[in-house]
Parts: sequence; structure tokens; C-alpha cells
Amino acid sequence: MVQKRSIFQVACTSLACLTPFATACAFQDLQVPAIPYEEDAPEAVDPFANESPVATRVAQDARALAAMAGDEAGAQLEPLLAILYNAGKSDDERLQAVKSLNEIARSLDQQSAEQRSLAGQILRRTRVAEAALNALKSAGEAVEAREITNRLLVRLTVDYENTVREDHSEMVREDYQSLKLQYPAVYEAIRPVMMDEYFNYNLHFVLSEPMLSRLVSDYRTEDGGVAECILGAWVTGSQSTDTSVRADIKPSTGSGMFQLLVDGHTTSNTQGRKSPATVYTHGDHTFSIVKPTYFDGTSFSTGPANMDVHAYNKTVGLKTDFDGIPILRGIVRNIAMNEVANKKHASEAIAARKLADQALPRFESEVGKKFSEANDNVQNNILNNLRNKGIAPQSYSARSSETHIAVSSRTMSPQSLSAPAPPTTPAPARGVAVQMHESAINAAIDSLGISGQMKIEEVIERIESSLEDFLNREVVLRPEGNTNDDKTEFDFTAKDSIRIRFDEGKVVFILRTGFYQPENDRRIPQHVFEIPMGIELREGNICLIPPSTDARGILSLKPQPIEGKASLRSVAQARGIAKEILDKTFTEPLITVDPNLNLQMADKSDLSLQVTRLDITDGWITVVFQ
Repeated sequence: MVQKRSIFQVACTSLACLTPFATACAFQDLQVPAIPYEEDAPEAVDPFANESPVATRVAQDARALAAMAGDEAGAQLEPLLAILYNAGKSDDERLQAVKSLNEIARSLDQQSAEQRSLAGQILRRTRVAEAALNALKSAGEAVEAREITNRLLVRLTVDYENTVREDHSEMVREDYQSLKLQYPAVYEAIRPVMMDEYFNYNLHFVLSEPMLSRLVSDYRTEDGGVAECILGAWVTGSQSTDTSVRADIKPSTGSGMFQLLVDGHTTSNTQGRKSPATVYTHGDHTFSIVKPTYFDGTSFSTGPANMDVHAYNKTVGLKTDFDGIPILRGIVRNIAMNEVANKKHASEAIAARKLADQALPRFESEVGKKFSEANDNVQNNILNNLRNKGIAPQSYSARSSETHIAVSSRTMSPQSLSAPAPPTTPAPARGVAVQMHESAINAAIDSLGISGQMKIEEVIERIESSLEDFLNREVVLRPEGNTNDDKTEFDFTAKDSIRIRFDEGKVVFILRTGFYQPENDRRIPQHVFEIPMGIELREGNICLIPPSTDARGILSLKPQPIEGKASLRSVAQARGIAKEILDKTFTEPLITVDPNLNLQMADKSDLSLQVTRLDITDGWITVVFQ
């Protein structure tokens, strides 16, 4: 339950709420085209206050990676990473470190999720470094090119990887633009790696064919009367038509493609009167409609539908005006039966044509209206709201296989970075998979405009308002009757006030804030806090594991002052406030969340989904609903 007294829990709630909407995939055999991006250089940024020397930052990053690798591989990683980032070493020494690091990465256990993540993180660093160093060797002794490239390498693969701050990404984009303008050979060397690892799509959806069929499914039965002249006979009676709609996904690389399939069955019982006979007929007709449909990530389009009809009429009775006259009865009935037989094919052709004339235009009209409404909702509601908040995706990719449709998007400003390719995940057999990178959720958080001195209820109101605009319905995150009894306000930094980092099996909330207590006019300087929240599936339930607030847990927070030197008193005060807030927010060591989700479909039926997979690794969260 969300309590309005805690920014930590609010951030967790906003993550959960925005996951489906912050608009490669689970089947990576499809080719994702290279995506363009804005290359305008960001404005110059101010130097970082209290920033540690490069060697210290590199050493901290190396220790974190080594801890994941284990004793033997970890002991090799730290000195190799120190060489890799040491601008004083020769290009050949650093490239040899690249080679050794790659060997370590490829030797890691790929059956272990943590080891796979570590391998990806190492290879991401070495890919950028190898491309840059080889280009620098070709550039000779261009001192400025080396300074820019070495700075970019550290800012990108050490600072940004660990803090996901826009301040760091701004510096990276500025150096990247400088290389493009001044040293195009170096720029062209690292550009493909940047596209793959830092400018890729940061949100992916994969939809299975059974799930798509459920979303578009429609079943209806329609009854009606028959009264018309057919082949000179006056035909009356009744008919009933059953239709069902499903989807059939088809392979496509330029867009997601599927066919809307309509299966229909019409039965009729009629009597046709043409003097001197009345013929009783049972009709048993089947038809199918196929309509190609495409989705490019933002809108649906369709092709003309084709319809196939198989009509079958069976004579089940015959009555003539001469049935009471023994001599004429047989003769007249034989003539009538021959007439019926001669006109059977013509009558079935008429039945088929009438079915097509009635069903096909109506189907085209209904489908056209539905997709028009869907496109209007996507463009004028969803994307328009995202554009107004500055977080509309700029790039899309849609494709499909025989069994799944995948849609990817990238949300990235000219000052930010996005994502590498996501971890490989088996495509859901009957559900939908969502893969979101931390850069997408951080873009959504930035749109909230959280900065400066704020009460927690102001933060929650801002999140509620943003979600209401997006979902077009009321959103309440605060429990009814809950009153704000907090005496502490937050003093957020102007930028990067809240950041999300997806580590192995946990979400790390990075807060850059101070605290203010109006009652006693007490102010605690701004610090950087990293609050880890474990998330996992246990026995079918989603479990949230808050950070421990015992003495050891609080000491592990290690808040870092943003300005000025750290003092024991200020750090102790910051820890004390953090403990107070965490204790109020999380009263239990384990929070269980219902993994079931019920959605109401257009036909008023319920669609029940359950979270069957939840993985958090190397900047990505993957959720599979079945």
C-alpha cells in the first residue's frame, strides 16, 4: 500500500504504474534497423561538485564488477580495468587489456543470470574502448582527440553506467559531438558501437498470437427472417449466423503484420413457393474473411479483405397442389424435384453472393471504425499526452514472426542516452512480454518536474496528475483517510533528483536530496542516497524486499554529500532521516503484491493475466504476463 509519507515508496509505485506505458525483444532473431537520433550538441554543463578523481571512480567501478565475478576472475578484473582507463598507458597496453577482459567475459558462466549480466557489462565497456583506441592509433598524436575520447570513455562506461545521471549523459553527448565535428575518423569508429549500446530502443513489447486473438476476439450470433424472390419463387423462412474473429500473425520486417480472420456459419430453414409446388430447404453455409492488418508502432493500417463462401442447400421437403390426386401426384413431384435439382447450383451461387454482399461491406465498415478509433486514441490521447510531457518516443520499430508481434520504441532527449539490446528472453507462448530499460523510466520520472523543496504529498499529487492525464481516469495512490503526519520535507536537487537503476534482482532508487524540518527550522544538506529494493517472484507472488533499517543496513546506505566536505555529523543526520522514513514506509520485511491483473475488454468480458516471469538485470526489467 502506498503511503504518502515516503518518496521511496512513491517512486516504486510510479515505476509499477508507468511500466506498461513508458512507450531485441523476446525473440532477437529479427533484425532491428539502425535508428537515427538527434545530434545537436547539448549546452555546456557545470563541473561536478565533490567529484572523485578518475582513478578513484574507475577503482570503485572495478570493485563492483569484481564482486560479481568471484574471487579468481575478480582478482584479474580490477588491474585490467585500471589499465583500460589509464590514459597514461600506451594504446597497445590498453588494447591488450581489452583482449584479456574479453576473454574473461566469454569465460563466465552463461547459465547464471548474474554472470551473463557481468559479461554484458564488461563487453559493453571493451567494445567502446577498443573502437576508440584503434581509431586513436590511426589518428596519431592528436592530443585533443585523445583527451576528448578518454574523457568520453570514463563518463560513458563508468560514470553514466553507475549513476544514470543526465549530467553525465550531457557530457558524453557534448564530447561525442566534438569528435564528430573535429575528429570524424574517431567519431565514425565509435558510432556503430554507440548505436548498439547507448542509442538503441529502450522499451519492447512482444505479443503472442493467442494473446492478440484474445484482444481482437469477437463472437456473435445474429438471427433474422427471409422474405424475397429467388429464381421466380417467393422464399420465406428464418436464418441464423454465428461468427467468430481471431488473429493470425504473419512474418514481416517492416511492420507488425497479422490477419484478421472471420469464421462464419449460416443456417437457414426456408420454403419456396412457385405454383404448383412448395419446396422446403435447409441451408448450411460457411464463409471466411481474411483482412491483412499492419502496425508500425504508432498506427494501424489495413488492406482490402477477401471473402470465401461455401453454400450448401439441401431439399428437406416438397409439397405440390396435386399431392391429393394419385394419377398426377407422382408426375408433378418428379417435375418439381428435377426443377429443384437443375437450379441447385444457381440457388447456392445466389446464396453465396447474398452472404458476401451482406457480410463483407459490414465487416469492412466495422473494422475500419474500430481501427480509426484505436489510431485516434493512440495519436490524440496516449502520444499527445506523452508529447506534452516531453517523453514521447522518437523512434519505433515493429516486426513479426509466425507467432509473435514485437514493437520497440526509444525515448531519448538530445541530452540523454538510451539503452543497449535487452537480455534474451523466451517469447511468451500465450501472453505478452514487456522489457523496459532504466533510461525509459528515468525519462518518465524527469517529466514529473520534481525539484526543490517539496512536501511528499506534492510529489504524490504530481504523480497522480501525470497518470490521470495519461490514463484518462482518476488515479489515487494515497489510501483513503490517510493523513500526512510527516514533519520532514525534501529538498531535491534541480536535476537528477530521482533516478532508477536496475541492478541484479533489485531496483535501486537514487535520490539526490536534502531534508528540511519546519517545526525546528532544521535543515540537512543535500546528499546522494542509494536505496535498494529487492523484487522477485516467490511461489507465484511478487515480493518486494525493502532495505534493512537495522544498524548494519543503515550504515550501508553511505550517503554522499553533494556540496562541501562530508562530516560525521551531516552523514549521521542524513542516515537518521533516511531510517525514520524507511521505518514509517516499510513496516514489514517482506511485502507481497498480487501478481494477477484483470482487464475489461471491449465486449465487457474480463481478461485475466498473471505475472509469470520477472527479471531485473543489467539496466533492464522484464515482465511476462500470461
